[in-house]
Amino acid sequence: MKILVSGSTGLLGQGLLRLLREIGKHEVRCFVRRTSLVERLGGLELAYGDAGDADSIARALRGMDAFVHVAGIRYTPEVLEAMRRTRVERLVIVSSTSAHSRFEFRSAPRLVNEALLAGSELRWTVARPSMIYGSELDHNMHKLLRFLDRSPVFPIFGSGENLWQPVYYEDLARGVYAALTKPGTDGQIYDLPGPRPLTYLDLVRTAAGALGKSTRIVRIPAEPVRRTLVLAERMGLPLPVSSEQVLRLREDKAYSYEKAREELGYAPRAFKEGITLEVGRLREIGMVR
Repeated sequence: MKILVSGSTGLLGQGLLRLLREIGKHEVRCFVRRTSLVERLGGLELAYGDAGDADSIARALRGMDAFVHVAGIRYTPEVLEAMRRTRVERLVIVSSTSAHSRFEFRSAPRLVNEALLAGSELRWTVARPSMIYGSELDHNMHKLLRFLDRSPVFPIFGSGENLWQPVYYEDLARGVYAALTKPGTDGQIYDLPGPRPLTYLDLVRTAAGALGKSTRIVRIPAEPVRRTLVLAERMGLPLPVSSEQVLRLREDKAYSYEKAREELGYAPRAFKEGITLEVGRLREIGMVR
């Protein structure tokens, strides 16, 4: 199969490319911006463009059999237009388990774009990961580990009892590949989280333990912090976190992956194992001690 991959320099993209190299039976082309760090791509074929530009996607799709679009579901209209023009029919598009959020500002952008697929006449599949972690390329966990590495105290907004279910990037890549290649996945949506929910308190303690640290947790009431952040945002002040992030700390992020287990053979590893691997990677490059 000839596969175009967008988002290939990010964490999931890197995991997927590594898997495709190991399997060794597919031709891969990477859709990248001119500013992308293409040295991460190890000499693979490149097609330059922007996910917000249907013309450049169409040029990249020429001669391909399938498109794995990792670079953001918000670009679904451009992706569909490009695939219509080039008559490439197979699409795996990465969305997010945020589609389940009770907060419309998180769920609506995913659900609106996912809904566009049904009328596209493509052979499409949606992969919905939870928070992805595993290296310095993740958006959250490496920052947490760096903080824990440097501070004996960690502040938590609220009770810390809300549930999280992070997914290790290599496990997610295998799930996405199975969604692309296994029969019967056309027109399906798969949640691809980690193996089990854990409280934020347990997540922080497990991450600290992987570093060999004993961290003192300090709980901070969430609502006064959120209100202060809202005020600061209205004033245009730069902030390390947003009021929306604090608001979402009250929401459990726990998801079943029974469908993916049965139909894709999806089997993610435990958070303790994955975060230990990430600590090893961060130590290797000098980001933690």
